Amino acid sequence: MKTFYMSLIIIFFITSSAFAKTGTSNAKKLELINIVNQQEILSQRITKAYLYAKKTNVSAGNADRQLKSALKNFYDTYSKINTSTKSTQIKTIMSFIKKSSNEFNNLVKQPHSKKNTEEILKLSERVLAKSKEVSTLLKKDLNKSIYEAMEKSNQQQILAEKIATYCKALQLNKNDEALKKKIQVTIKKFATNHKKLMENKQNSKMISKKLKEVDSIWKSAYPIYEDKRFINSIVFNSTTRISKKMKEISTLYMAMKKQ
Repeated sequence: MKTFYMSLIIIFFITSSAFAKTGTSNAKKLELINIVNQQEILSQRITKAYLYAKKTNVSAGNADRQLKSALKNFYDTYSKINTSTKSTQIKTIMSFIKKSSNEFNNLVKQPHSKKNTEEILKLSERVLAKSKEVSTLLKKDLNKSIYEAMEKSNQQQILAEKIATYCKALQLNKNDEALKKKIQVTIKKFATNHKKLMENKQNSKMISKKLKEVDSIWKSAYPIYEDKRFINSIVFNSTTRISKKMKEISTLYMAMKKQ
């Protein structure tokens, strides 16, 4: 793990000034995009895990462990990026991320309520938007074909976390029509991305195999998401499995582009 973080530090120093305006290789920019995407995913995972932790019947404390891990990883990611760049623009965004990390830590200590659910949902969306600003800078001089499949697989992780979050939030606020619509939109977006990834002609045999595994989980679980049956353990565990598989797929896509 230390070696991994040291590698990140080296990468960020090389690309510190303006990222897209340097002579940084496509491979290194791709790594940076992936790191930023993981920060986006963590913001959604914190929200999901908070809503399921302690108060539900998710087996063996999975949500509690996931929440603790996501909070730590979120701050660690912020810290490594912040100490590894001299870019004023990125530093400004990192200040917001640090503040958000503190807000997450405070919010997750609060009991579930309509107000707290709304607050953490809003916070996760703000973090997502800010992280995307960094991602946009990195992609500025890259051909879309270089990062498209990897980014879609990262987006699938975010969408899986969101599905679980919205299902639980709707359980707490059953008459929230906005949440009902968000679930439908998120499910549709996941299905669209999944189809495109499955049909991607550049997929390796291993990527195709893992996408089929995701397909199996998705086909079993999405009727529960659509019907909003609120089977907490199934919703939480299936979306966690999908997110884990998609992270593996994203890593494989990145490895392909670096060759």
